[in-house]
Amino acid sequence: MLVERTENSGVVSCLYKSSNILASTYNQEKKELNITFNAGRRYTYYGVEHKDYVRFEIAESQGQIFNKHIKKYMTKKNEDIDPNPLLEKVSNLITN
Repeated sequence: MLVERTENSGVVSCLYKSSNILASTYNQEKKELNITFNAGRRYTYYGVEHKDYVRFEIAESQGQIFNKHIKKYMTKKNEDIDPNPLLEKVSNLITN
């Protein structure tokens, strides 16, 4: 479930309340989707079509759309992060 969305210069950043997916950043020009998982793992997916990204962003379950439409794209694992600050932000957005 989408809890926060910002857009700046063609880059869309979102936070989610999901059992597995915490955040995403989609560069519309480059068609690159960066996904941060709840455990802090981060991946970049290349060549992601806008229609697949929109499905992912607005889905009730990001995980279902990820498995059906996003996993097929070429991917690269990025450096893991500490997810706790983002998890706290999501929690605060939901309770306020």
